[in-house]
Amino acid sequence: MSSDYERKLIQMQQDIRESNSYLQDYMTDLNSWTNDIKIKEDSLKNKRTSNEEDNSNLPPIRNFIEPSKKKKKKKKSLPPITTTTQPPTTNEKIRAYDYRSWDKFDVDAECERIDTNEQDDKETKDEDETETTDEEWEQEVLKKKAEYNKECGNYQFKLKSYNQAIEYYTKAINCDSTNPIYFANRAQCQLLEQRYGACELDCTLAIQLDQLYTKAYYRRALARIELNKLDEAKNDLEFVLNNESTNRQAKEKYDDIMNRIKLDELKRNGRIYPIQKPVEQRSKKPLKHIDIEEIDTNMIMIKNKTKRLLIEEVDQSDITQTEPKKEIINDELVDNRQEPTSTVVEVSSEPVSRTKLSDETKKTNVRYLVPTTGFQFRRDWISLNNNYEHQSIYFNSIPSKMYSTLFSNGLDSNIFTTILQIWSNNPNIDVIIDSMYEMKNIKRFHTQLMFLSENDKQYLNTILQKLSTADKSLTEKVKIIMNTYKS
Repeated sequence: MSSDYERKLIQMQQDIRESNSYLQDYMTDLNSWTNDIKIKEDSLKNKRTSNEEDNSNLPPIRNFIEPSKKKKKKKKSLPPITTTTQPPTTNEKIRAYDYRSWDKFDVDAECERIDTNEQDDKETKDEDETETTDEEWEQEVLKKKAEYNKECGNYQFKLKSYNQAIEYYTKAINCDSTNPIYFANRAQCQLLEQRYGACELDCTLAIQLDQLYTKAYYRRALARIELNKLDEAKNDLEFVLNNESTNRQAKEKYDDIMNRIKLDELKRNGRIYPIQKPVEQRSKKPLKHIDIEEIDTNMIMIKNKTKRLLIEEVDQSDITQTEPKKEIINDELVDNRQEPTSTVVEVSSEPVSRTKLSDETKKTNVRYLVPTTGFQFRRDWISLNNNYEHQSIYFNSIPSKMYSTLFSNGLDSNIFTTILQIWSNNPNIDVIIDSMYEMKNIKRFHTQLMFLSENDKQYLNTILQKLSTADKSLTEKVKIIMNTYKS
């Protein structure tokens, strides 16, 4: 055991060294690149100043007057024309036969004006090029920073530090929001942290930047499955399979979604909804007359509010005559919904006669349907009005394989307390083992164990002692139960 631990520790140290060396190499490359850019920038500035000095030593052209230093992107006004006569504008052409206009035309002033315009255009172009170069340099620096933050995020992801990886990917997105990889990587971390809404949003942003990014579609499908958006997840997986037909994981998820959609459709189609008909469309047939049998007031009929449970208590000590028990059929006990998977369970169907109740010894006959959904279970459980005997019979009649369906949304603490009491008083060890083994697989079961009261812990200790002293205490199921419930 110690050798495995040492080997894993050595492997972890080696991975950390390799990651650090990789990070150092990347930082040295980044620093060398920044130094090269600074050298290029200095050379450009020196070249510009040398060109200006060379131009300043040249002789003036055609009585060129050196203009004053102008501000950025502001054209200098034209020099005044010294001639007394106003020359024609550049837009007005002098006709060839208009000799008087040609005599008044000042050639030197026109040449001076043309040279000034050319100089202004050249300076404006140089300033625009300088601004463009600075913007490109800033964008390139931001992209390098984004790439560096992405590498840091990948390193934290390998260490399973998903929150820190999310921070680095967010910094990369702030530096360069046009790269879909940053959004997809952050979405993967959000998915592992069970932040499915944020994962779906990041994948959507990545798909907007790159509509053929299959990883983003697959991760968004996983998030939508957890959010119970099955139709949208199915569309994403279909896109993934159309582009990557050999993707086994996507195919398995797609088959799982299709099975869930079919089950939902079957449940939806099996429901019977009430139909509201107007008076003129209702049947004109006369109502059927039903004979009502009067029952003695001493006979207790405990009926479920959902009209699915009939409990009849009979005093067995005062039985004077025996006859087969007549099944009482009441319109109020008829369940109009069709549930083909439900089964009728009768407990203690011995023939008895209806007589007066006795407070000393009673026997209970219970006739009801086994629930198939969690809603039916809670409805029947509430109708038992905290009667422990009836709750015990009702719970023991439920197959243990149905616990995952009935308690799919978790188990109430009060119900779990009653179940512990039922287990502690149940003499059948096999039933207790099967029931406890299936109960540990429901959602938030370990949370229920963490918040047990003192009485609940006493019940649990009684059950575990009973299992430890039983003949089947060495079986694999019992070992798993002991480890789970003791923890």
